[in-house]
Amino acid sequence: MSQKSQGGFKHSTGKAACMAALLAVAGIGMHSAAYAADTKASDAKAAAPAAKKTAAKPAKRTKFPDWSGVWGHHGSLNFDPTVDSVSADVQPNAPLNAEYKQKYADYIAAIKAGKPRGDIGCLPEGMPRIMRSPYAMEVVITPGLVWIPLEFKREIRRVYTDGRKPMDPDPSYEGYSVGHWEGDTLVIDTTAIKAGTIDSRGLVHSDQLTVHERMRKSNAKTLEDQITLTDPVVFTQPFTVTRIYDLHKDWEVKEFVCEDNDRNPIGANGQTGIAIKK
Repeated sequence: MSQKSQGGFKHSTGKAACMAALLAVAGIGMHSAAYAADTKASDAKAAAPAAKKTAAKPAKRTKFPDWSGVWGHHGSLNFDPTVDSVSADVQPNAPLNAEYKQKYADYIAAIKAGKPRGDIGCLPEGMPRIMRSPYAMEVVITPGLVWIPLEFKREIRRVYTDGRKPMDPDPSYEGYSVGHWEGDTLVIDTTAIKAGTIDSRGLVHSDQLTVHERMRKSNAKTLEDQITLTDPVVFTQPFTVTRIYDLHKDWEVKEFVCEDNDRNPIGANGQTGIAIKK
C-alpha cells in the first residue's frame, strides 16, 4: 500500500471517527432532551391536583308504607286523649306556666258556671288542634310530598319530604311542615303557626309554637301519631301526647261546609250559642 493510500486511509478513518463522535453527542443530546421531557411530564403529573371524586347521590326512595284508607281518631276530644272530653277539670299533663294556668282555670270556671266562652266557630281548626278532630282523615303519600286531607272544615295539611328547609313562611293556621322518613316512620316538624287554640277545651298556644310529630302504622288497622308541642310563651317544657287513629274500611271522606250549618255561633256577648236549623 502506498503512503498516499495510507494517508488517504488515515484521512478517511479520521473523518469516520469524527462523524461517529458527532452522532454519539447528538444521541446523548436527544436522550437528554427526551429524559427531560419525560421528567417534566412526570413532575407536572405529580403536581396536578388529584381529580375530585363525585359522591354518589343517595337513591330516591320509591317504596313507601301503605297508609291508604280512611282513618278516624281514637280517644277524647281534648288534646290530651287520656283526659275525658266532657270533664271540666284542668288537663293535668299540660305543662302550663303560671300565667296560662290561670287563664285556663278561668276558662274552666266559666264552663262550670254555665257561661262557656266563644270558641272558633267556622274558622279553621289549624295545627295541632285539627289532629284531634273526630271526623275522617286520609294520608296520601307521594315522593317528595305527603298530603293529609281532613273532612272537618275541609282542611288539608301538606308535608314536604323533598329535603327542603322552611325559608321564612308567613304564619298560617296549618303552619309550614317539612318531614323525612326514618324507615316507615314519618317525622314532621311544623313551624309558622298562627297563635290559636290547641283544643276546644281552652288550651291555647302562641305564635312561637313548634310541633314535632312521629307518625307510623303500629299495625294493619292502627295509625299512631306522637305529637310534641314546644311553646316557650305558654309551656314550661315540651308537651307530648300520642293520638291513635283507627282504620275504617266502610268510611268515605264527605264534604263538610261549616257555614251551611253552624250550630254553635258565637253571640255578641262572646258566648257560644246553639242554633239548629229546622
